[in-house]
Amino acid sequence: MASWRNHVTSFTKSKAVRRYLSLLLRILTFLLILSIFLQFILAYIVAKDPRILPPALRRAKNLLIVTAHPDDECLFFSPAILGVLDGNPDTRGGLIVLSSGNNYGIGEKRKIELKGSCKALSIDSGRCLALDNPDLQDNPKVWWDEAAITAVVKDYVSKWKVDVILTFDSGGVSGHINHRAVSAAVSHYAATDPKAPPTYTLTTTSLPRKYTFLLDLPLTSLSFSWRIFKALFTPVNVMDDSYESKALVASTWNMYFKTRQAFGSHESQYSWDRNLYMVASRYVWFNDLRKVERQRPT
Repeated sequence: MASWRNHVTSFTKSKAVRRYLSLLLRILTFLLILSIFLQFILAYIVAKDPRILPPALRRAKNLLIVTAHPDDECLFFSPAILGVLDGNPDTRGGLIVLSSGNNYGIGEKRKIELKGSCKALSIDSGRCLALDNPDLQDNPKVWWDEAAITAVVKDYVSKWKVDVILTFDSGGVSGHINHRAVSAAVSHYAATDPKAPPTYTLTTTSLPRKYTFLLDLPLTSLSFSWRIFKALFTPVNVMDDSYESKALVASTWNMYFKTRQAFGSHESQYSWDRNLYMVASRYVWFNDLRKVERQRPT
């Protein structure tokens, strides 16, 4: 009798597990379909709408991307870079990488690799620079000199007549201390210098959200839901500057393949886990950006 009861209990439990697994599979299938649908809308239908891609980015003549190491541009910023540069052929892209990524002694090789990445991402070859400032050397244990970062950025903003900047937010996407130092310096410059161009930072998410392919897109899109609705169903006012605070840029398939091509140029960084990253990471499929607010004089 006891063994019969145990058999019934075991069968009931396994049936409940199968039911939960079936429900979980249905939820994941629904989320995947919803995510792909949202990706299609954002990448192909409303990509150039000012409510999704603000005028500051859409009308930029000279875009500057500020990163810490070679390969940051394609691991994290590709959707935004390509969304701006492919969307406006009159925009000239520039990339300042504040170190050569020489932590393992291959900085010169990484400089060469960066050129191939810039070409794939449509960044001007003459404005694709990995610097070698002694105060800004690749080191995951050192917070970089913010004054040195600001000085470099201001120099190139003036030299290249930059009218919009892309960089990290305070989390640095991966939490790397060099990334966070770049964010602190550039964000402070953008917030306090009245001559600084509009600056947008790439949103850092939690680790589980970072590696969810497109499944994080519905959650990310929630704060953009009204903008997406208006972009789909109301006329565009190209002069409307009231949507400057944030942007959401999704990759088309062509943009995604360019991202893979760009990272393929970083041969020294290519490994099995990075190959998996190029499929699983949300940052190769879409970027959400926040504008650095200008501080009011006190």
